[in-house]
Amino acid sequence: MAAADYPADPADLFVRLYDSIADDVFQGWTATRWYADERVRQQAAEIADTVLDFGVLEPAVTAKIIAERGDDLGRFVLMLGLDSALAHASPYGPYYDTPALAGTLVTYLTEGKLNGPGTTGALLPRCAFPGRPLGLRTKAEFFGVQRIPQAEWNKIDHRVLPAVNDPHFSRDEPVAVGCAPVLETFDDVEIEFEERHGTTVYRLRPMDSSGLRSRVKAIVRRLDESGAQLAVMPEASLSDSLLELWKEVAFDTAGRDRDRRPLRFLLLGSGPLGGGDPPPNRAVLLDRWTGQELLVQDKLSGFTLDAAQMRLWRLPDAPSSGTAVEYARPGTKVSVLDSSLGRLAVLICEDLGRSIGWERELLACGVSHLLVPIFSKPILEHRWEEQGAERQVGTLGTWVTVSNSLAVGAAIPDDDKDVRGSRYTCLVAGPESLNRTAYATERQFGVARTGAELGRLPTSELPRVFPGAAYDIWHEHWRDAE
Repeated sequence: MAAADYPADPADLFVRLYDSIADDVFQGWTATRWYADERVRQQAAEIADTVLDFGVLEPAVTAKIIAERGDDLGRFVLMLGLDSALAHASPYGPYYDTPALAGTLVTYLTEGKLNGPGTTGALLPRCAFPGRPLGLRTKAEFFGVQRIPQAEWNKIDHRVLPAVNDPHFSRDEPVAVGCAPVLETFDDVEIEFEERHGTTVYRLRPMDSSGLRSRVKAIVRRLDESGAQLAVMPEASLSDSLLELWKEVAFDTAGRDRDRRPLRFLLLGSGPLGGGDPPPNRAVLLDRWTGQELLVQDKLSGFTLDAAQMRLWRLPDAPSSGTAVEYARPGTKVSVLDSSLGRLAVLICEDLGRSIGWERELLACGVSHLLVPIFSKPILEHRWEEQGAERQVGTLGTWVTVSNSLAVGAAIPDDDKDVRGSRYTCLVAGPESLNRTAYATERQFGVARTGAELGRLPTSELPRVFPGAAYDIWHEHWRDAE
């Protein structure tokens, strides 16, 4: 390529090089061998210094390096250098105050991506890293930015929370998580079975009762008393009318004293919102201080109950045989929100276990926190919730928060053979250490006894997550450019 074909902007240039380098470089040991070469790293550090000084890399310099080093090695050297420089434009990284890259940071904050209109798809700052031992890295894992091809970007509804509305969580401080069951028994839930299109279907929605409304107010009060900063309510606990109640109560009780009322992000479970036949099963993430909906996610995969589950759960008026299909309109996009907490996404119950439809998108954009409302039997150790969470910790490096109600568990006797062991209402899982030297997942199981209580650990503390961030321990070439 001629010099004129290379953009000077570091983010656009990285995208162009990333997309053009041969995949074979990363499918064997070639990239690993190059990465260990001191001459490669030294030249990459020099490139980073140039970009940090001037904010751009002249196209003639790019063309010269590729001509001297060869196509693939030249691109690799350039990408390492550009990546080290772009780390200084990342709000999730350890580096700050780089005036030359202020424009790149502003582009991310205003446009939702680091790259400009001259390249397709998106380039995002990294804020998570796979939670498994470092070995033969994939192409994406060499770098501190996330390249999302256009095909995946089309399936992602991504936004960056404006700084004026950001909670400004510290990257080094844990964030307390409050999970309330909301629903105590089937008396709190409308469960309907009917025939539609020759198929038995079921609907779930919360009872909008005076008792449930009082419970919502009690939950907000207890979240404040507990010091929770993030809250996750379970599936089937939200309706259009209850959504307005949550907004009203959360906003009316909000204060600007972070020590007394630290709650900011409130995931209002999910339920049939917005009408339609069928309506979506929709979750809403609320900013408690402003009352704004920050993220809206429709359940991507409906759940089909089989006869054994309907018997185990003692579902009222359920058919005695056959199956029942969830009557909801499936979502078509994955919603992602960037803030100082990290890169957040929501999966609703079945979505956690049926990952084939969404995992490519979440892996491409490097989600750091998955919020998972469920409607299911009690959470048990080593069951599907824990298995699904561990998969995402290992694959994405994300923190996973699973929140369940008490409704199904209240109908199942304590001595039932299918639900033996300690019963929990929430699970928080995440990487155990930054070093990524072992397959180690930190698991925190919480228990609540009533719908308005918060799930607590055996120590009586709330579970916690850490904000999403990028660390130079994952990228040695970052330190070369310091």
